[in-house]
Amino acid sequence: MSDLSQFLKDHIPHGWGVRKLSEMAEAHGLPLSIATISLYLSSKHGKPTHRTLRAFSRLLGIPLKQLHKAAHLPPPHDDYLWTPPREAWQLTKQQGEAVSTFIRAIAEHPSGTLPADVTGTRRALPVRPDYLVIKEILGQ
Repeated sequence: MSDLSQFLKDHIPHGWGVRKLSEMAEAHGLPLSIATISLYLSSKHGKPTHRTLRAFSRLLGIPLKQLHKAAHLPPPHDDYLWTPPREAWQLTKQQGEAVSTFIRAIAEHPSGTLPADVTGTRRALPVRPDYLVIKEILGQ
């Protein structure tokens, strides 16, 4: 059994199984399917992603650094991790996906422009204030 799987098993509340963990993850909007949870608890998982570890951290109330250690991964750097404010749980799924897409776009293209597509038919977008981009994504 992997150290991470054993660590997760040791921190599951008494009486909770894979189904209960999946239900709780879904209720809290965490990206953990029943299949993912099963793989991690049975040591059949690959290298865990930060997203998966963060979801287990929130679901089980385990500090993220401890999960990284159990997974034999370097600890997360606090200077680049971002946790959305508590109000983010009030967003609809579509709004949450829009915010996530926006964050990914900023992270992937910090210069403020997007590259032309492979066909060369689209030009780079001009730099616009972030709040205008958010309003456009959310359709406001």
